[in-house]
Amino acid sequence: MKEHKLLVTISNFSKPELRRLEQFLHSPYFNSRPDVTKLFQYLRKNKAPKPAEIYAVVYPDTPFDAQQLRLVMSYLQKLAEQFMAVEHWQATPGALERELTQVYRKRSLSRHFTDTIQTARTAMEAQALRNSDYFIQQSVLLWEEARFYSLKHPEDAGFLVRLSENADLIWLSQKLRYLCLHTAYRARYSSVQQLSFKTDIDRIVEGSEFLNQPAVLTWYYCLKMLEVPDEPAYFVQFKHALLENGQVFNTDEVRDLFLFAINYCIRRVNEGHSDFFHDTLDFYKDGLTKGHLFDQGVLSHFTYFNIVAAALHTRDFDWTETFIHQYRNSLERSYRDSAFSFNLARLEFARKRYDAVLSLLQHSNYHDPLLSMAAKTIALKIYYELNEMTVLEAHLEALIKYIRRKPGLGYHRNNYLNLARFTQKLVALNWNDKAEVRKLKDRIEQEQVLTEREWLLEQVGRGKG
Repeated sequence: MKEHKLLVTISNFSKPELRRLEQFLHSPYFNSRPDVTKLFQYLRKNKAPKPAEIYAVVYPDTPFDAQQLRLVMSYLQKLAEQFMAVEHWQATPGALERELTQVYRKRSLSRHFTDTIQTARTAMEAQALRNSDYFIQQSVLLWEEARFYSLKHPEDAGFLVRLSENADLIWLSQKLRYLCLHTAYRARYSSVQQLSFKTDIDRIVEGSEFLNQPAVLTWYYCLKMLEVPDEPAYFVQFKHALLENGQVFNTDEVRDLFLFAINYCIRRVNEGHSDFFHDTLDFYKDGLTKGHLFDQGVLSHFTYFNIVAAALHTRDFDWTETFIHQYRNSLERSYRDSAFSFNLARLEFARKRYDAVLSLLQHSNYHDPLLSMAAKTIALKIYYELNEMTVLEAHLEALIKYIRRKPGLGYHRNNYLNLARFTQKLVALNWNDKAEVRKLKDRIEQEQVLTEREWLLEQVGRGKG
């Protein structure tokens, strides 16, 4: 019963929404059935009810009727859906006025129409959105205006010009987004499929007035950045456009744009361009300030980890410490303590406060295998840095056994095995044999799967024995 569509719907509502839904159900315009209201009041307070219990409350002193129960639950589900649609409609700037323009035009109420068009435009301009959603909303008003005034001025083609220009912006802002998503998809999955008009986009956009529109400008340079990743000018133009115009996009769009930007920076870092850590952190800071990185107030623990990683590479330790503490309670509850302690350990390691790091790691329980591996990697580095070779050798043996028997590591398995084996070679290396040192350095540089390459090469360069 707990998986019933209606129960899932009601459980999804916040307390304020539940109060408004009850008011909605008490409105005779929407609902004239007291059994529906009684059903809602019971379900609101009982999270795992049984069918017979529900029926006894809604229809007391009446024999249980499964069909009747299904029917009343269906009525309540439909009213809950109406409620959600009304709430969404009321929260959309200018939605009421756009509907009213159609009503007034059809009723030939000229004064009402002109007043409402103006009100709708004012509401639309007051919002920050200037994306395809905005242009679609604009098309409704332009179309109603064209149909209304063309009766008085049939010779005026200006309405069609504005409609056509607006249609271009709808198409371009949507098409560019889809091309970006498809370009990223092809790079990841080696797809050979092509989207229509892809080869025409440069000709349509370059040098045109379309680039005066922030949505087109941002998505276009995002596309160019993805298509030609080795051309830094495209990234620079995209970064400027996104940080300058992020507010013109809706939540889903801006999240996509930030993911494109950050993934691009990470890719460039992995190719050896460490200066892109600063760009990555710029995007993260902007996303934190403007709320782009949150989903209903929650910051993903993956994002939390990635922000700390970028910040540590820029060596802005004070900002990193503030961030770790400030956003701890924004994390998913199940990851809050482990993510906080581990990232604090990463910070203390960067500061070379090794006793504090080991204390944090020893007093933390990391259930996630990858997080556990990351913690073991930090411990490995500390033992090496402190020249605790006996402890390190035992740690490496235990680490290799752990990797071999632990499922769920996926492609990370080879990465951590390579780290362990190269560290063993460091420990056993004859530092007086320059050819052997050079051979190990070459092997580290040539290994394809090795996220700790920089640390290993640093140890080789230091010549520690």
